[in-house]
Amino acid sequence: MAQRESTGSGRGIYLRMVRDFSAEPAAVYRAWTDFANATDWWGPEGFIVPADRVSVDDREGGSYKACMVNTITGDELWWGGTLERLDPPDHLSMTQQWEQPDGTPASNVTLITVDLEPHDAGTHMTFQQGPFPDTRDRDGHETGWEQSFHRLANYLARSA
Repeated sequence: MAQRESTGSGRGIYLRMVRDFSAEPAAVYRAWTDFANATDWWGPEGFIVPADRVSVDDREGGSYKACMVNTITGDELWWGGTLERLDPPDHLSMTQQWEQPDGTPASNVTLITVDLEPHDAGTHMTFQQGPFPDTRDRDGHETGWEQSFHRLANYLARSA
């Protein structure tokens, strides 16, 4: 079950989500950082992330770029960023920015942090992203991440 918390303090509007998975922290960490497998769970329902639309320099300071494709309309949503901190299996952080297909920025840059800790033979994940320019943008990301985390739970169960 996921918990939602959001803040709108003077430091900006952030999304914070908490979720428990029935997989060990190392498996959850690998799901986040092995971009070949991230295509199995990234994106909300109705979207796919084709493996040939993902590129990553998988080291701290490395950049990544990916594309979600709407399975009904074929619309493409590109995003990318920098892998800021990789501390397996407990923590990762990366920037994220929506982009035009040519790499031109299409949104502000947000920072995503993922903290993982052992919990009841599984993993307790704390996810945070922000700052967002407004609550509408934050809420849209919340919907997408909630569906992605549901897909992540299913992916982890299949991989066990």
